[in-house]
Amino acid sequence: MVRWFLTVLVFLVLMIPLFPLADPLRAETPEQNGAGGFPVRSDGDLKPVLTVNPREVDLGAIGPGEEAERIFYLKKWGSGSLNWSMEGPEGWNQTEYKGLAGVLEEAPGPVKIQLLFAKESGREKSQGCPLILRLEAGGASATFLREAPVGELRESIRFVSTGGTRTVFFRVILAKLASAPLMELSPLRIDGGTVRAGDQITRMIHLTNRGREILKWKTGLAGKKGMPATAPPLMGRYVSFLNEAVAGADGYSPAGALRENLEFSGAWAEGGGYPSGQGEQNALRYRFTGVGVSLFIWKSPEGGPLSIYIDEQITAYIDSLSDRWEKVEIPLTEGLPDGPHMLGLVNGGGRTVLEGVRIFGKPVLKGPPGWISVFPDSGTTLRETDYINIAINTRNLESGIYGERVFFLSNAGEADVEVFLEVAAETQSRFLDVYRYVVGNDYLYTTNPRAEATRLQTKGYRNLGIVFRLFSPGTPGTTSFFRWFNPVKGDHFYSSDAAEGGKPLSGYLLEGSIGNIATSRLTGTRELYRWYKPTTGSHFYTTDQGGEGLGKKGYRFEGIAGFVR
Repeated sequence: MVRWFLTVLVFLVLMIPLFPLADPLRAETPEQNGAGGFPVRSDGDLKPVLTVNPREVDLGAIGPGEEAERIFYLKKWGSGSLNWSMEGPEGWNQTEYKGLAGVLEEAPGPVKIQLLFAKESGREKSQGCPLILRLEAGGASATFLREAPVGELRESIRFVSTGGTRTVFFRVILAKLASAPLMELSPLRIDGGTVRAGDQITRMIHLTNRGREILKWKTGLAGKKGMPATAPPLMGRYVSFLNEAVAGADGYSPAGALRENLEFSGAWAEGGGYPSGQGEQNALRYRFTGVGVSLFIWKSPEGGPLSIYIDEQITAYIDSLSDRWEKVEIPLTEGLPDGPHMLGLVNGGGRTVLEGVRIFGKPVLKGPPGWISVFPDSGTTLRETDYINIAINTRNLESGIYGERVFFLSNAGEADVEVFLEVAAETQSRFLDVYRYVVGNDYLYTTNPRAEATRLQTKGYRNLGIVFRLFSPGTPGTTSFFRWFNPVKGDHFYSSDAAEGGKPLSGYLLEGSIGNIATSRLTGTRELYRWYKPTTGSHFYTTDQGGEGLGKKGYRFEGIAGFVR
């Protein structure tokens, strides 16, 4: 028995080299290196390896205006820290270069994935589904854009690390319609323009159901049956930049009376009939009269920085970049002297769509009962778009700015549309005093020195008093008298010809109208003569046919600019 035991013991000792004990560092784990195990350092420590959980993320089904989000985790097997970075999904455009990266220690690192099916408002209509993908980790984020067809979409995201490369997949079902009723109104603000008392105008609101279930809605003014009892007051008049005639065209141009106050430089495209700045150094100038102004824009994943100027002074910097398309109103300034001002905007990059402005100063009046009617005032909408007519009767309205809210109540929520218009005063002659200021060889003429006080004081202009009078806008037989300025020459030029006065005006910037000038001799008017000094490129205007003696100082007579009081 002893001999048999010793024989077995010797046999086991001889077999040990053939069957080594299992190394715990080589034990299998849920995810191994491709060679069948984790690499081992020379000191015996396990090198870190990147893993993800789950490897496939199901976002479910989404429609227009809906979004889905999930969280997956980056994990580390092994000792030490692990550095990682993310590569965006192939075929997606990143809104701006922001690298998403981090360091894994012992705790897993969560990554949030958010996918938005953007609605079409504020952007050109597309055949596919506009998608916005946002990934967040470690307090940082990266945003990507693309369009995809309706149906199932499966995409991949790569993570590169010091512990290998891993791929995460996400899957989503894209539907043409949202799951619940979704009311979309366009536009949300209506600019009725300037009309005469007694005119009747009609505007239209598009009501669309972006959901799969039936949308039930009704509409009306405050105080009507089923509507809110009162409406919050409207502050400031809304002016829209919309030009429906250029929607879908290659570029944007203002329509109607807006042409006199709105000008552009650089490459401005159109977005749904609105001006859309693209690239850097695209500029806009808008002339308005009031004590303040706010700007309506669309923020979007394509947006960028904007520089805002009021009367040629930098006022604010705005970032129109956002993860989604959203309309915002941005207050710019209040407390300006009541009078004409210039709003300037310079696009610093990206793409920004401008909706319009709100001008403060004059009160917004409420019309008498029945001055606005809405029809139809209720309905159900499934797949079609309904058209709601807003009829405005100005028969009993005095001159002034009027505004009203049209309410919409539905099983998908509430909304209201703001309606504005101006009733013009009866045309009557009113004269505007014109002041002459001078600094060096530059003669500046203005009908509102108070509004230009900062500029006049800063540049050192000297007041020479009232030299003639212009007419108020709208006076029969008169037209706008425009002012240009050349900052290099230091010279102002004036003309009733909006096409640069019939002269080459390279380097001159249009500053707007300072009043109206008669184009022919009216009762009580006299000639306004223009003089020019070739050596300095300066212009001078006077009702004195002799040029107030400036002919002896090198000025030459150029003709009659118009007729003034």
